[in-house]
Amino acid sequence: MLKGLVIAASGAQLLEEELDRNHFPWVELRKEDGKYRTAEDFRSAAEQLPGTMKELLCLVETDGEERTALSLGLICVGYLNPELKDQRLSGCRILLEGFQEVDLSFLCNVHTRALGLPVQIAETRRLLIREMTLADLDDVNALYRESGSTGFLQPSTLDRHEEEEKIKAYITYMYGLYQFGMWVVIEKESGTLIGRVGFGIADYLEFSEIDMGYLIGEKYRRRGYAEEASRAALDYAGRVLELPQVSAYIDRENLVSLHLIEKLGFHRIKEFMYQGKGLCRYVLRFS
Repeated sequence: MLKGLVIAASGAQLLEEELDRNHFPWVELRKEDGKYRTAEDFRSAAEQLPGTMKELLCLVETDGEERTALSLGLICVGYLNPELKDQRLSGCRILLEGFQEVDLSFLCNVHTRALGLPVQIAETRRLLIREMTLADLDDVNALYRESGSTGFLQPSTLDRHEEEEKIKAYITYMYGLYQFGMWVVIEKESGTLIGRVGFGIADYLEFSEIDMGYLIGEKYRRRGYAEEASRAALDYAGRVLELPQVSAYIDRENLVSLHLIEKLGFHRIKEFMYQGKGLCRYVLRFS
């Protein structure tokens, strides 16, 4: 759990105000006469906050100070300061161009992923929805083989090492940058991974947009799990991600999926052919 933030970057007033509103511990490391902050400066700042080094995040804006913070075991977030040249900040978990949309929840998610843990998206009466981890690889691939799909990763002939690298990149860039993706659905009673639900980037037409996807394993169908998981994912999209709308592209022959997507409140916009298959584009706008 994230317990504090060390701020070693300029221009973070909006972030500091957000932390204060949430009564969240933070400490700012000021530069004196343009000198770089030392390891002792970082260590002293961290000691003013609750928790261990691994329970903190550190906001940095120079490569030298990033290396110093990392050497102490701090997890770093980088600020791309337009007044600084040649920033690389290659050891940071994520790079920020500003602080207008950075809130405490975002920072907590960055910290959770940095520890190799999945962010929990939602919990319903029967289900848990969370981000995918490497440990889910076999269950997810089995889910897609069962459904006749080529699977989560393309192509399906990747060896184990390549598959794991793909998942690591997905966690880092899809979850980390977009704050959404395809999540896994866990049945609470059994602890079993029974499906997936979430959002991706669709480019079936002449434009790209965020679209919804879902899949429930054959053994767990006809129990209302797809609807339960989808409603929780849509609530997250509107309430947390604050998306204006999401789409869904459904095979016009898939009557069950067409029924579900309309039950969820989506409206059919158009039908079209894509690679020899008839698809229906649906849209749900959040009020």
